[in-house]
Amino acid sequence: MVAVLTKNYGIAIIVFSALISCMLAPFTLLGMRSMKKLQALKPEIDKLMAKHKANPQKANLEVMQLYREHKVSPMGGCLPMFIQFPILMALFRTISHFIELRGARFLWIKDLSLPDRAATIPWSLPILGNHLNILPIVMTGAMLVQMKLSQQRMPQDSSNPMAKAMSGPTMAIIFGVMFYQFPAGLVLYWLTSTLVNIAWYRTV
Repeated sequence: MVAVLTKNYGIAIIVFSALISCMLAPFTLLGMRSMKKLQALKPEIDKLMAKHKANPQKANLEVMQLYREHKVSPMGGCLPMFIQFPILMALFRTISHFIELRGARFLWIKDLSLPDRAATIPWSLPILGNHLNILPIVMTGAMLVQMKLSQQRMPQDSSNPMAKAMSGPTMAIIFGVMFYQFPAGLVLYWLTSTLVNIAWYRTV
């Protein structure tokens, strides 16, 4: 339906991704509020970590008790991403087998059912191959921005598994490598979703 209205599958994927992100906005906002609560608890967490510096296990137990008392979860900010995964897997199967998408062009992309393959490089790299795929690189950059915004809203301590998982560029790079050979349509979907979430982060 969206493709019929837009008359372009690339635009249709962008519109669809934006609509899904808006539908998931309550969960995204819930995750952001959870991170804000964690940030507000940071001084108390720091005190507990300093108090039990010699006993990290006890410190972690008391921090988790603090989370329970304030009804917050250190994994709350991951909720939107977890919800997106079933949609992402369904799209992967759909895009891979959707005949009408084969040969569908968008901007420099010649086929949305294949990696965007903007250029051929003179050497072949493990996993990445010998093509320059621009979309996964842009997507990785967008994810780095999103994670930086996330880090500003959560306490950075060893008792927070989400903070540890989101720290540094590791997760963005893993996603970039994983998506590098994925169909361009799927990468376009995730890139759009990431950009919309960045917009939500800016408003909260």
